[in-house]
Amino acid sequence: MEQYQEYAEDWKDSQQNSQNRRRRIERIKQGIVIGFLAGTIVPIIASLCMLGWIGRLEKEVVEVMGSDKDITTLISSGEALMSNPNVDVDFLTGRDNLENTEGTGGAGNETEPDSETQQESKRVYLTFDDGPSIYTGQILDILAANDVKATFFVIAREDESYWPYYSRILKEGHTLGMHSYTHDYNQVYASLDSFEADVSSLSQFLYDRTGVYPTIYRFPGGSSNTVCHVPMQECIAYLNEQGITYYDWNALNGDAVTNELSADKLIDNIMTSVRQNNTSIVLMHDMQSRHTTVESLQGLIDTLKEEGYEILPIDEDTPLIQHVPYDSGFQDAAD
Repeated sequence: MEQYQEYAEDWKDSQQNSQNRRRRIERIKQGIVIGFLAGTIVPIIASLCMLGWIGRLEKEVVEVMGSDKDITTLISSGEALMSNPNVDVDFLTGRDNLENTEGTGGAGNETEPDSETQQESKRVYLTFDDGPSIYTGQILDILAANDVKATFFVIAREDESYWPYYSRILKEGHTLGMHSYTHDYNQVYASLDSFEADVSSLSQFLYDRTGVYPTIYRFPGGSSNTVCHVPMQECIAYLNEQGITYYDWNALNGDAVTNELSADKLIDNIMTSVRQNNTSIVLMHDMQSRHTTVESLQGLIDTLKEEGYEILPIDEDTPLIQHVPYDSGFQDAAD
C-alpha cells in the first residue's frame, strides 16, 4: 500500500513537472514570437509611418505657398527651433496668411494687375536674405552676366571684408533692403523698443557704408513669424512711421530648410509657385552654407527667361506681398 501511494505521488509530481515544462515552453514560444514582432514588424510599421511623414513634408516644401498650415509644425514640435538664433527660419514661417487665391497663388496682400496688363504681367523679383556672405560676389557676377537686377535684404556684418558688397549692390543697380542688424530673433523681437533699435542701428550702419538709407525691409522670419514678443502691427506701424515698406514672399526655393537640396530641386521649388502667380517675390538666401543656391541661380534665370518672365528689382512700383497686411484701424484703436 505504501509502495502504491509512493508511486502515485511520483506520478503526480511527474505530471506537475510536465505541466510546468509545457508552461515554460509556451512562455518561451510567446517570447520568441513577441521578439520577432518587435524586431521586424514594428520597425517596418515605424519605417512606413516615417516615409509617409517625409512624403508629406516634401510635398509641403515643394508646393510651399497656398496653405494656412504653419510649416513649423512639420519641422519642429515647438518654438524652441524658431527662437534659436542659429537657425534660419525665414522659410519656416510666413505661411499662415498665404492664401491660394484663384488664379494667382497670391499672398495676404497682393496688388492685382490691371486687366489690360494681366496677360503680359509675368514679373519675378529675386530676393536674397542674410547676406553679405562669401557667395555675394558670385551672385552679383551671375546677375551682371545676365543683365538681371535683384534685391538683397542684408544684415550687419562686423567683418569689414564684407563691407564693399553693400556699396556694390547699389552701384550695380540692385535694391538694398534691410533684414535686421543681428538676425537674432531673441534680440530683434524681445520688445518694441528692441525692434526699433535694431532697425535704426541697421539703417545707420548701411548709411555709413553706402550713403543711402534703405527704405524697404523684410522681417526676420517674415511678418507672420511666431516668435515676435510684441504685436506685429506695432512693428509694422513703426516701419510706416519711418517711411519703410516691408515685403514678404510668395515663392521660395526651400534653402532655409536644408542645404542638401540639389540645384535642380531648388529651381523646381521656385517654378512650382512662380507659375501660379502673375507677380512673384522669390525668397532665397545669401549664406555661407547655401552653395547650391548660387549653383542654381544661372539655371533659374535661364528658366524664367525661357518662360517669358520679366526679372526686376523691388522698387516703389512693386506690388506688395505681405503675409500680415497693416491694419489701418490698429493705430486708431491704440489711440
